[in-house]
Amino acid sequence: MSPYEVANHLKVIKQKELGCSRSGEQRWDEVGGAIVTTDPSSGSSPYPSANGNAVHYFGCETTASRADLKMVLDTLKGAQVERFFFWLSPNHQKEEIVTWLLDDGLKPFQGTQYPTLIRPVEEVTPHETHLRVERVSRREVEDCADAITHIYEPWSPSFFFDSVNQPGFEHFLAYENRTPVSAAILVTHGDFAYLGWAGTAEKHRGKGGQNALIRARLNRAAELGCHIACSETLTMLKTSLGNLERNGFETVYEKQIFVWES
Repeated sequence: MSPYEVANHLKVIKQKELGCSRSGEQRWDEVGGAIVTTDPSSGSSPYPSANGNAVHYFGCETTASRADLKMVLDTLKGAQVERFFFWLSPNHQKEEIVTWLLDDGLKPFQGTQYPTLIRPVEEVTPHETHLRVERVSRREVEDCADAITHIYEPWSPSFFFDSVNQPGFEHFLAYENRTPVSAAILVTHGDFAYLGWAGTAEKHRGKGGQNALIRARLNRAAELGCHIACSETLTMLKTSLGNLERNGFETVYEKQIFVWES
């Protein structure tokens, strides 16, 4: 699958994510072919992953114009936030769009990189660990709410709860005895499977939870007839990136990120 095809699939995944998120003040809309999110409460964060004020520009489905980009940027500038980020995925106008962004005063983000990785979907051997991995229902998630909250600390666990029972979303937990210690989500769209929202409680890291969850989700994706699995991470998260690579994922592209500051 080409980088352009992956990017267009990820646009659908992003729409699904935002469609079931009910957290805080975040709002979103599609403007000029891009997904624009606003969240005044996170507008001061200097980190792309933690700042909800963003433009997510995936593969161009139609030819973008300078006017389209201005409309997109004006939407966020009008939100009066301290900074926002522009996430640029591969597309045939990439060089042109980069020129426009620089002309509009955005600067390349100087920090960690954000690789997108893919692999073919096929049945795999479960990861050897004493942890027990289960695909869980809403009731099981609600019964384990405190443990799941602890898994995602210091980040909010709200999306794990918001997305339960949403179309295309499936939730997985890895248990130490009866206590969940790792969590992750599988999202499917057609024959495309996305592995995301993974977390492990700090004192339980190194026990194989994430490797087990990766393989469990790959096997579930195979059951559902998916052909391509995709995941995203940060290069600074060496354990996360290493787990994906050990399980057959390869980087297909890295998103370019630009920042605008008032």
